[in-house]
Amino acid sequence: MAIAALGNIILTPSFASEQARIAYSISAVALLVISAISYYFAGTRYYLEQRRFDIIAIGSILAAGTILAVAGTYGEGAPEDLLASFVLVLLGLLLWSTAIFWVANVKGYLIIAAAMVAIFIAYDMTLDYSIFQHLQRSLVAITMLAMGFVANWEMDHRAREIFRGLQKLDVEREKTETLLYNVLPQAVAKRLRAGEVVADSFSDISIIFIDVIGFSKLSKQLSPGHLVEQLNGFFLIADECADRYGIEKVKTIGDCYLAVSGGTASSGHGAKDAVNFAKDVIAAMQDKVKDSGVDIKLRCGIHSGPVVGGVVGVNRLAYDYWGDTMNIASRIEGAALPNGIAVSETTYYQCATSHEFGSPETIALKGVGDMQIYRLKTEVA
Repeated sequence: MAIAALGNIILTPSFASEQARIAYSISAVALLVISAISYYFAGTRYYLEQRRFDIIAIGSILAAGTILAVAGTYGEGAPEDLLASFVLVLLGLLLWSTAIFWVANVKGYLIIAAAMVAIFIAYDMTLDYSIFQHLQRSLVAITMLAMGFVANWEMDHRAREIFRGLQKLDVEREKTETLLYNVLPQAVAKRLRAGEVVADSFSDISIIFIDVIGFSKLSKQLSPGHLVEQLNGFFLIADECADRYGIEKVKTIGDCYLAVSGGTASSGHGAKDAVNFAKDVIAAMQDKVKDSGVDIKLRCGIHSGPVVGGVVGVNRLAYDYWGDTMNIASRIEGAALPNGIAVSETTYYQCATSHEFGSPETIALKGVGDMQIYRLKTEVA
């Protein structure tokens, strides 16, 4: 491109008329203006939103303005070489418009642009010009072709960079969403992404605490790796049972598994599914004990009542629940027998027709006081 431009300057014929030089200068300025505007818009968000058609419109307006300016200056008496120069102006505009229209298709642009330049050179050879004039005009056409190629390639390069950047952004966004959905219920994650403060009030949900009995003693009997393996087996069983009954896993606290029935991400039917879930976890864990030989016993406490749920903080996001109902459920779990399930009076009345319980017992719960609990009769021995 530089060589063609330099050759064009050297070979600009001194014998060309003043009108021809003026026409050439006007066309050169017009192309430079179009180049500057197009180059600017190609690097902005406007180009991505409005695409190439707006740039073509700008080029067309400038082209019309150039032609009108020259036509208004010379009128109907324009000399023949000036009219011939208009072909160069139109060729330049066509090459530039093609470069924009065929962005991200460099090969397609080169084929069309080369064909247009070849047609121009063939036409130019029919004019009564000297060899130097033909050479000069051909160099002008080649220079404009080179300028269009550089512009097309640059826009293609930018478009590809933007496309690759958007692809990487989509991948990272999917990773972030996947991670967010793994730690938060999907509905909660969407609310957080929308900038909403997540805080909910529940009038009646069932809180489930399942704990490993004698975990401290067990930790002394097993190696750290074996202990973690057994604990992970317990949590895996609980997760599978939670999925089966639509129970929402809230979190694990040491060797304790905390879940709710009837919360934000629950599809279960309150206390009934909470008791069924606990029964299946204990039963499945006892089957695992037979295979592993490690005597692990569980106990479960369930209480139903009002709680508040929400997401607090910005680091290690988690949807959690708070309220006296949580504390009472935790205390009831401590009063359950090995491989047994104890429930509060409110939970009992919600599922008394679907499960068989023993007689009510009044026990003193730390921080709560005297409270009636019921023990599920179908406890695993």
